[in-house]
Amino acid sequence: MASFGISAPYMDSGGYAPSRLNDRSADDRAKDAQKYLQVLAEERNPWEWMIDNLIMYVNHGRRGVQDKDLWPGQPTGLEIFADSAMLAHNTLVKGMVGYLCSRNQPWFGLEIPGKFNFPRTNRMRAWTGKKVDSYPEVQRWIQDCQDVMYSAFNRSNFYDVVPEFIGDGSAPGTAHLLIEEDVSTATIIFTVPHFRECFIAENRFGQVDTNYRVYKMTLRQFVQQFGLDEMKKADTNFEHDYESNMHEQREVLHAVYPRKDYNPGRIDAKGKKWASDWVYRKGGKILGADGDQGLKMLSEGGYDSMPILSWRWRKNSDELYGRSPAHDAWVAIALDNQMGRTNLITAQKAAEPPMVAYEDQRGKIQRGPNGFTFIPANRGDIRQIMPQPLTTGVQNLPFNTEYQGRIAQIINQHFHTDVFTLLTQLAQGGATERMVTAQINELMTEKAALLGTIVGNLQSEGFNPMIARVYDIEARAGRIPEVPQILQDSEHEPIKVQYLGLLSQAQTRVTKVRAIQSGVALITSITQFDPLAMHALDTDEMVREAWDAVGGPATCLRDPKAIAEIRQMAQKQQEKQQQIENAPKIAKAAALAGKAAEPDSPLKTMMGGGKEPGE
Repeated sequence: MASFGISAPYMDSGGYAPSRLNDRSADDRAKDAQKYLQVLAEERNPWEWMIDNLIMYVNHGRRGVQDKDLWPGQPTGLEIFADSAMLAHNTLVKGMVGYLCSRNQPWFGLEIPGKFNFPRTNRMRAWTGKKVDSYPEVQRWIQDCQDVMYSAFNRSNFYDVVPEFIGDGSAPGTAHLLIEEDVSTATIIFTVPHFRECFIAENRFGQVDTNYRVYKMTLRQFVQQFGLDEMKKADTNFEHDYESNMHEQREVLHAVYPRKDYNPGRIDAKGKKWASDWVYRKGGKILGADGDQGLKMLSEGGYDSMPILSWRWRKNSDELYGRSPAHDAWVAIALDNQMGRTNLITAQKAAEPPMVAYEDQRGKIQRGPNGFTFIPANRGDIRQIMPQPLTTGVQNLPFNTEYQGRIAQIINQHFHTDVFTLLTQLAQGGATERMVTAQINELMTEKAALLGTIVGNLQSEGFNPMIARVYDIEARAGRIPEVPQILQDSEHEPIKVQYLGLLSQAQTRVTKVRAIQSGVALITSITQFDPLAMHALDTDEMVREAWDAVGGPATCLRDPKAIAEIRQMAQKQQEKQQQIENAPKIAKAAALAGKAAEPDSPLKTMMGGGKEPGE
């Protein structure tokens, strides 16, 4: 069993001299980074014992916080006697990936909310009051941007690492995602740092804007990133160690935080909004080393957008790190594991119970397969002298397994597995009636509503900054198409992300689609005593809103001008058809009146010409 209690502190953060705000050297800034790291490490320290236990019982394939000095590939799960929590966690992770960001279907779209507002003298004033993204050129630009974004995600390793990212959020409760570009291959690289590597801080709005990451790199990787000359300056023994074993691992600190002296007019690192400091200590030990001796600044750079994001599954207002379903289910998880151990012991005693026998039978009983034990014929009833099992408690095993099954159901409820296994549950439950699509959608909508808060938090803290980061990388690389002139000439809101995954669509149906359906049904009932009530609805706008709610491609909708032309043609054809249908009636009425059709009249035209024969 894992130990409970507060882990040992990394080191004492006191004793450092105050930072000099002016005239600081690179080494002074490296010492500042080390000092701030220790402060953040002490802030995270009380969380680590709980995180280690959650990882052990819920996702033991992910090494614990305290396992940083152990070898990779070590055996895990040796102390686990029940895997209900791990199965529930895996179902949740796979379900969220499949329902939110599947590789095989569009899962997000771009939109520009708001409406145009042009001055009366502007040539585009006819578009005033209309949605910005309804303008054809803007629609095409948004679609082109989405194509570039999807291409970037498909070229990257995003779909390979996103299960690990969501797995960290749903087990430890806090997940981190590093987003960088390999310029040589025009590929975006996603990395999911371990919980143990990252130490975070929030701004005054509760948003994570600081991330100090301590992790290991091989000496070869140090040379590839910083160069051998720079590493020799930081560590006089580095070249010797590199030549001896280039695959030796050492710690490095990468600190990312908002730059206070940010100047967008500069082209150096101070022209970047986010500072990036790489700190190395001689010998390669960052955490656990006291003092600031041997600290060197390897590199000072910056980013135009935050390169690493932190997502908390659920966060209390007075805490920094997140809490997950595993936190909520911890009591049930511990109980399930203990009951699993007890049931295994009980089952083993049932199969190999402790026995009691007469002393004179020692060594004579053959317990192996096909074994024969011979006893004297005059010993009486063999049942009286044969070995007997002691009381094992095996009679309680059915109750124990049933109760453990109830605990497993509680764990599944904490991990919301029923949201992603609805059809399986209906089949296993013996549902005899075939459910129609509408019924299944209603059930999915109900289940999705339960995850609304969690999905919203993932989108706001995770996917929104991630998509913004990818957009920024693609734009700076020149792969985003040029912005239409109408957007440059008008004031509008920033681009926003609309999520189109199955779970997001189910949540959308709860609000927009259901509201449209209910509204139409209500108006239809009103038209029974006021047939003109339906004219109050703008059916074109209703169709567009419904199409947008279900995530339909904007390019599939016709332009309003094209719709008007189609309706005009349809109206002309309807009028012509009505004239053809009314022609016999008009001719009959004229004949009865004894009056011939007047020349050049519509009736005369339909009857075969504008003039009488012989005229």
